[in-house]
Amino acid sequence: ESKRLLGKAFPKVSWEENGHTMVKGIKSPYDGDLTYWSKRNSILYNNATSKALKKPNHSCGYCGLKFIDEERVHLHHIDENHDNWKPENLMAVHQSCHQYIHGSRPKGQDIQEPYEGKPSRTDLKERCSP
Repeated sequence: ESKRLLGKAFPKVSWEENGHTMVKGIKSPYDGDLTYWSKRNSILYNNATSKALKKPNHSCGYCGLKFIDEERVHLHHIDENHDNWKPENLMAVHQSCHQYIHGSRPKGQDIQEPYEGKPSRTDLKERCSP
């Protein structure tokens, strides 16, 4: 009974164990070949992340920079629907870019400026209007 309940509470998540990927010849992370290292590191990911990394040539879909060794790769759902795992809806981005995307204000939302008539007050215009 406890096994059944554990299985229900913690369903199996499919994953593949990726082994070590050999380094080509005398390559070094310090040789400046970001394309080689980005492609090599994308092999360490599986399934959707690996496919999303290949789309923009192993670059961040937001800023366009290559992924380097220590950086975490996040998958961003372009339509913001986290149930939509179609490849065309997924974009590989840096962790910091993903935080920036979701920390930004929503599209179409204007920033309200302080009312200029009262420089010592931070009240917005509509609150100071008669």
